[in-house]
Parts: sequence; C-alpha cells; structure tokens
Amino acid sequence: MNAFSASISRAGAAALLIAATCCVPLYAEKPIRFSEGLTQLLKNNAKILESKAQILSYSAYQTEASAMDYPTLSLLTFVAPIFESRGNAAASQDNFNKWGPYIRGELTVVYPVFSFGRIADAKQAADSAVEGARQLHESQINKSIFDYKQLYLQIILLNRYKAVLDDAGEKMRAVLSRAEKIYKKGTGEVQRKDLTRLKLFALELERFGAEWLANKKSAGLALGHFLGERESLLVLEQDFPRIEDATRSLEGLIAESQEKNPELKAVAAGLRARRHQVEMEKGGYLPVLFLAGRSEINYTDLRDSQQSSYAFDPFNRNWFAVVFGAKWDIDFGNTKAKVQRAQAELEKMQAKQNEALTGLPLKVAMAMWEFEKFKFQSEIVQSKYKEANKWALSEMTAYTTGTGSAKDLIEALGAQLMTEKESAEMEYNLCVAAAKLAMEIGDQNTLGTWRE
Repeated sequence: MNAFSASISRAGAAALLIAATCCVPLYAEKPIRFSEGLTQLLKNNAKILESKAQILSYSAYQTEASAMDYPTLSLLTFVAPIFESRGNAAASQDNFNKWGPYIRGELTVVYPVFSFGRIADAKQAADSAVEGARQLHESQINKSIFDYKQLYLQIILLNRYKAVLDDAGEKMRAVLSRAEKIYKKGTGEVQRKDLTRLKLFALELERFGAEWLANKKSAGLALGHFLGERESLLVLEQDFPRIEDATRSLEGLIAESQEKNPELKAVAAGLRARRHQVEMEKGGYLPVLFLAGRSEINYTDLRDSQQSSYAFDPFNRNWFAVVFGAKWDIDFGNTKAKVQRAQAELEKMQAKQNEALTGLPLKVAMAMWEFEKFKFQSEIVQSKYKEANKWALSEMTAYTTGTGSAKDLIEALGAQLMTEKESAEMEYNLCVAAAKLAMEIGDQNTLGTWRE
C-alpha cells in the first residue's frame, strides 16, 4: 500500500528532470512565503511573460492601423556628377572635359481623405485585438496563480504528511521498545509473531519516510521551476490557509464570473475585432479618396535653363502640384477571398462565445459543487479521525498494560495514520477546490489568509 505516491504531480517530476540536467544541487532550498512567491510568479513565470509579449505584438497592429489615418511622405534627394551641355531642345553642345554637381529633390505627400469606413474599421479591429490580448494575459495570470496555489499547497500537504509520520513513528518506537523488553523477559505476554508484526510496521513507516523525502525534493524543485528559480524552494507556511465556511449562491457566483472572468472578456473583444475586420475587408470593393501634393527641385549650373513651358527641363526646373484623386484596386476576386476568410474567423469567434456563455456557468457550478462536496466530506473525515484516535489510544493503553494484542494495536495505529493522512488530504482538496472556484470566477485573491 502506497500512502504518499499520489501527492506529487507530473509537474514535479518534470522539474526534477530539468534541475538534474542543469546540475542544480537537490539540497539547496530557498525559503519563500506565499505572497513572495506570488510576486515572483508575476515577474518570472514563462507563460505569463509570453502572454504579455503577445500584447506587444497586437499593439504593433494597433500602431500600424493608427498610422493609416496620417499623411504619408516620400522624400528622395541625391547629388550626382554631370558634364557640361549648353543649348536648348533643338540643339545642344556637350563638353565632357567639364564636370560638376547635379542636385535633385522630390517630395510626395498623400493624405487619405475618405476610405468609406475602411480605416476606421481597421483601427477599431486593432484596438479590440489589443484588448483581447490584455484579457488573455489576465486569463493566463489567473490560470498560473491557480497552478501556483496547487504546487504551494502540495508542499504544505507533504509537511502535514511528515507530521503524521513523525507522530506514528514516535508512538511505534515507544511500543516496540516496550514490547522487546517484555519479550526478553520470556513471560509470554509478547509472542514472537507480535514482535515481528510491530517491527514490520515500523519498517513500513521508515519506507514511507524515505518516499516522503524524495517527494519533498521533487515538489520543492517543481515550485522553483514554476517561479523561474533554479533551486528548490522551502515553503514557510506550515499549515493550510483558512477557507470561508459560507459560500454565496450559485446565481451570484455565475453573475460575478460573467463580470470578472478574463477569458469571457477576451472572447467578447475578439468578436468585436473580427466584426470590424470583416467590414474592413469589404471596404476593398470601394476606392480610397486622397489628397496629394508633389514637389521637385532640380539644379545644376552646367546646363542652360529652358524658358519655354513646352520644353522639358529635368535639370533646372522646380515645380509643385496638388491633386485630388482616387485609388481603386479593382481586384474583386482577391477582395472577396479576404472577406470570406474574415467571415470564417468571425464565425469561429461566435462559436467560441456561444461555448463560453454556456460553458462558464457550468464550470462555476461544477467548481462550487466540488467545493461543497469536499466541505461536507471534511466534516466526516474529522469525525473518523476522532474515532480512530480514541481507538488507537485505547489499544495502546491495553497493550502497554498487557491486556491487548499487537495485531489490534497495529490495526488501530494504522487506522489513526490513515485518517490523519485523509484529514490532511481533505484540507488540501478543500483549498484547491476553493482556488479552482476562484479561477473560474476570475477572482485571483483567494487563499490569502494563512494560519501562522
């Protein structure tokens, strides 16, 4: 029977493997409190940092969309060598023995006056996308805090296991010591089989202790890895946090989740972004009206300036013009494809919203029911522990006075050990259930009060 092997998650094993490859000493432990770890989590957790970088990625689209409303400027200037040439459009004479500079400058300014809503939709789509990324970042924080609570509570559960093992070991040593003394006297009060049963139980406790140590190291490394540390962490809180006895109504919790849950907000923002994207792509069927200005400056003293307006002079003529025009990409097949792709993404987002609107109340309800289940079971386990404790005390008294049997004592101590373990696990399950309910709602401040 393995009483402790289920206490460490796969995350602990993964962290242990990572630490081994990085040559991290297993004995190094850095003390940390829950609040300190929470601060470190927000700074160092890889998934949180990755979701934060996603905001910057969408902010680039927002900047790009905002720039569509501004005039674009194109400037070209250069200086080039040129030989002398004199004359006009009818005749000219070149002199390759004389060279000098030719200066040219071009400036074009284009301002989109009216895009039939295309630019406005692009800006609103980008704004909604950034808001969606922010809410997804909050959602990742919410999930990571829940995972952090699980890892932290797991180590506290292991500490409780240690207390259970120490208590059972102390009692077992006292009973075994007395049994060996009585057996050596040869009075027959303690039989050889009784002494063997007691020794086997003591060895089983030692095996549990060795297994506990390995699990403790794995859990400390797992927590350190999750917080961006390369060393094992030592949890300073010795017991589970206090959980409120009274819970709000299911309707109230669902209403709160619809107001706070960041994942639901992210879906709503994504839906707005997709709708504006569809409208933006539909704008491709229409032209963009623009106001543009263009200016050129040309100069060289090695060419004669042409005075006639009908003579093209690229070397010494300066000019400026303002136009009002329309730019129309008449590629309706490509535009239609873009609209269809945007419409498909919109339908995907609508499906996600429908799922979230029905799925979130279900998740909140299941989390609440699980919390209520563990709260009820916790009361039963406490009653079982009291009865097992009375039984163990009775059998120890009987055995030490010579009226009890080793078999009955071992059964009683085993029952006490298992109910103590079950009591610790029930407190752990209750805390995790409360944390999960908080995650589904979107409240990250649960489990803030600890028994010091």
